[in-house]
Amino acid sequence: MKTVVLAAGDFPSSGSPGWNALEAADRIVCCDGAADILLERTGRVPDAVVGDLDSLKGNFSGVVRIPEQETNDLEKAVRYCREKGWSGIVVAGATGKREDHSIGNVFRALDLGVELATDHGTFYPVDGVRVFETERGAAVSIFAPDPQTVASSKGLEWPLDGVEFRNLYCATLNRAVSPRVEITVSRPVLVFVSQAPS
Repeated sequence: MKTVVLAAGDFPSSGSPGWNALEAADRIVCCDGAADILLERTGRVPDAVVGDLDSLKGNFSGVVRIPEQETNDLEKAVRYCREKGWSGIVVAGATGKREDHSIGNVFRALDLGVELATDHGTFYPVDGVRVFETERGAAVSIFAPDPQTVASSKGLEWPLDGVEFRNLYCATLNRAVSPRVEITVSRPVLVFVSQAPS
C-alpha cells in the first residue's frame, strides 16, 4: 500500500509526480495545516494529521500532536507512519514557498530514506544500487553529501565512474540516454529524475 505524506509547501500541480502520488495513495498523512489544503483542493479527508498543530485550522479525526521542536512536521509524520508499520512512503508538497524549507525537506528525505515527489520530478534516496526506468532525455542529477562517495552508472550521458564529489552539486544536470538508468554508490545520495525530458 502506498502512503503519501503531504507537507505544507506548494500543493502539487495536476499531472505532476506529486499529484500522481496523491491520486494513487491508499492513505494520506498530512503535516499539520496541509490537511486544510488537501480538503480544500481535493475534498479528501486525510487519514491522519501529524505535527505540532500550530497551523491546523479545521477539525479532523486522527490528529496526532507532537509538540517537540527538534524535528519538523515532515519528519514527525514519516516517523508516525513507520510506527504504524505503513510502508511505500512518498512525500509530496515539500517544496516551494520557502527555499530554506525546500532544501531542508529534500535532504531530510535522504536521511529518512523516503522518495520526495515534486511538480517536476522525484528525488530518490539511493544507497547501493538502484535502477530507474525513465525516458531518454530525462534530466538526472545526483547530490552526494559525502565527498568520499564512489559512484558508477549505466545509461547516463556523462557516466559517474571516477567522479570526485568535491561538492554537493558536481554531478547534477546529467541526462538519461537509455530508458534504463543504473546508479551504484558507496554512500547515500539523492538522485533527482525529471518527469519528462528537459
